[in-house]
Amino acid sequence: MNTDSLHLFVAVARRGSFAAVAKERDVDPSSVSRAIADLESGLGLRLLQRSTRSMTLTEAGEIYLSRLEPLLDELEHARDAAAQVS
Repeated sequence: MNTDSLHLFVAVARRGSFAAVAKERDVDPSSVSRAIADLESGLGLRLLQRSTRSMTLTEAGEIYLSRLEPLLDELEHARDAAAQVS
């Protein structure tokens, strides 16, 4: 399961910046923006309100973030538990 775009969304939401996340991950900011746009398109929801000077979560984005973070944590715990058996 590829959760990269989900992790990117969480990172962007927490840092409030595409550029900051891109710099941390050593990628182009446009690739981060594109991944978030693809996620929004796939969900059929606008998660982030963008302007030239700022970025904020929409109401849908706030709800999605609050439900997504625990799920990503649980996926990580599941992977770690399964890896201990191998």
